[in-house]
Amino acid sequence: MRTAQPGGAGARTAGLVGWLGFFLFCFFSSSHPRRTPAQAPRWKMAGKLESLRMEPPEVVEEAEEAEGQTKSLKMTEDLLAMVKKLQKEGSLEPQIEDLINRINELQQAKKKSSEELGEAQALWETLHRELDSLNEEKVHLEEVLNKKQEALSILQLYCQRKESGAHRKNMLQDCTEQISIHNSQVAENCRQRKLGLHVEEQLENLMGQHKELWEFHMLKQRLAWEIRALQSSREQLLTEESRALAKLEDVERRLSSAPEAGGVQAVDDGLKAELEEFGGQGPAQAHCAPKHGACEGACDCLLWVQDKEMVDCLPG
Repeated sequence: MRTAQPGGAGARTAGLVGWLGFFLFCFFSSSHPRRTPAQAPRWKMAGKLESLRMEPPEVVEEAEEAEGQTKSLKMTEDLLAMVKKLQKEGSLEPQIEDLINRINELQQAKKKSSEELGEAQALWETLHRELDSLNEEKVHLEEVLNKKQEALSILQLYCQRKESGAHRKNMLQDCTEQISIHNSQVAENCRQRKLGLHVEEQLENLMGQHKELWEFHMLKQRLAWEIRALQSSREQLLTEESRALAKLEDVERRLSSAPEAGGVQAVDDGLKAELEEFGGQGPAQAHCAPKHGACEGACDCLLWVQDKEMVDCLPG
């Protein structure tokens, strides 16, 4: 019968091929919807967990969608190629059952992949929630750490104050003991003074030594204060000297670059403004009257300001 009707068999085969191709195209175009970052197969989830944490969800979603479309197109092309091959060989009708079985297998694989997709989605959501909880715990721990550090600084300051207070208390106790010793010595000397003139002279000598010791102690404190003041004055004078030298070099550069006739008054005004910054506006202007030119007046003004600051820094 088939040999008797070759035209009808060919038309039926062509129609069957067209219908099968259209069915396969519709099936595979609808069997791969848009994927989310969690719709990857389970065997890929373990390797992509770290990338999901680092990349934005939109980038991962686009990558998964492109991968799924590529796979669906590849499978569709393979099936169409197989159908064309069977059509050329003339053995399409015996292979219909194989194609139907293949389609059933693909549907089962689609169902299985959908289940795996749901599991992967749940896993991704769980990991995302865990990441959020870890971030919240991190923020909480940072707040606790800041509070602990503040409490530690307060305790350290309190301990320092306690140590300084204990040190002052010990010094006060030592001074009290020394005063009590001196008082006992004075009382003993007074008792001995009643016994004779020699005892009175010894008491006067002891009091004189005590007075000298006290004066020496006060002088030592004053000298220490004066030494610190002189050191501070020396550092300040060195600083002012460096500033004055820098200003003087600037003035020299200006004088060397200024015109000989028209720039003298402008340079003199600039020098007066710079001297006012050093605090010598009144007397400095009196000294800044040009004697032998603008440069000599500037040098006299700067030297007067340095001498004035040195005298003011000395203790009275």
